[in-house]
Amino acid sequence: MNRFSNRLAAVISALYLAGGVAVWISFINTNPDGLANVGLIFYVAPVSFLGVLIAWLTGGKEFPFIPHSLGYWQSHAVFFFPSLLIIAALLYAVVNRRQRRRHAARQTPLP
Repeated sequence: MNRFSNRLAAVISALYLAGGVAVWISFINTNPDGLANVGLIFYVAPVSFLGVLIAWLTGGKEFPFIPHSLGYWQSHAVFFFPSLLIIAALLYAVVNRRQRRRHAARQTPLP
């Protein structure tokens, strides 16, 4: 079961990463206007929500995770790819842990 839970977690994380690459390719093939980055923001929604929350709590008017000192594509890459990797790692950990708990529950004999 351990190999299965590891494989399942790895497959889910890999699919999420592959989807992220597709979202990035779509992003770089669009015009850099105000709505081009909406797909990026939605794809890494948990991190985006955290950024919005931080901006709201600190009274900031700009999204804190996209540095504006870099170019357009570089700024978005600095935000998107670390967010993508963090979420993929969390997906791996959550799925793997859930599968292990499920397996352990089945192995525990009833009194």
